[in-house]
Amino acid sequence: MKLADCLLIKNIVFNLDERVRYFGFLENRSGMVISELRNRENSHNPEEQLVRDLTFFKGAMSSWALYFGHVNYSLVVHDKFKIIMIPVESGLVIVTSDASLPSQSVEEIAAKVKEEIAALSKL
Repeated sequence: MKLADCLLIKNIVFNLDERVRYFGFLENRSGMVISELRNRENSHNPEEQLVRDLTFFKGAMSSWALYFGHVNYSLVVHDKFKIIMIPVESGLVIVTSDASLPSQSVEEIAAKVKEEIAALSKL
């Protein structure tokens, strides 16, 4: 996915819910294409550490898909925030949100990301 496409999808995701804190895209070949916090003034953002650790988790999701089927999205819930990982053909979309984001919104974010990427691939 090109940087311009990533920026478009980031804006769409940030507009879906104000509780979304972070958007990133980890491309299979070249690594992080975009990594952006909504509020850059946050002095202790866990997203910085998250990005460092995701390479391992991305590989694990790929392995699990062989045994359990296609991964639509993966959700990790912590006391302070949620991590939504959405595997796409060319990499992994990473979204974090406040812990208060409801499960229905997580589903909507994952569906919207996949819908937008599908639309972009048809262009």
